[in-house]
Amino acid sequence: MMKDVNANFPEVQEFINKPVPVNASATERLREAVAGRVKELCVYDEKMQEAPVVHFMCDSKMRVRFLTHFYAFLFFESWEQDLFTKRFVRDHLRYADEIQCAAARVVAAIRDRARRRDPTGNSNGDFDSFHIRKGE
Repeated sequence: MMKDVNANFPEVQEFINKPVPVNASATERLREAVAGRVKELCVYDEKMQEAPVVHFMCDSKMRVRFLTHFYAFLFFESWEQDLFTKRFVRDHLRYADEIQCAAARVVAAIRDRARRRDPTGNSNGDFDSFHIRKGE
């Protein structure tokens, strides 16, 4: 399928105000998903499944940030499975309020520490982090 997409690699402009229907062919939906990105997919294979940690690198020097939900990058050949999975995650996977509040306290403490380490260069207490949980 990716061979077909790469044969006529799409640009983002092709889809502005012209989204592909949700039930379009897998090839057309994949063309839209990779438009303007990379020509090689990261496939969740056996090697990745067995890895103890999956780390998606971002470049802090370029100020690149990972600012979307993980499932925005998932692609299912079946559009029905795609919708089901993404709606399930959206509607059912969330942390309890107590955990959210505890996390907010941790973030505040990390920001405070970052500010103390560099009061003039980091007055906002900015920091980078990423955590992927597997096998729990």
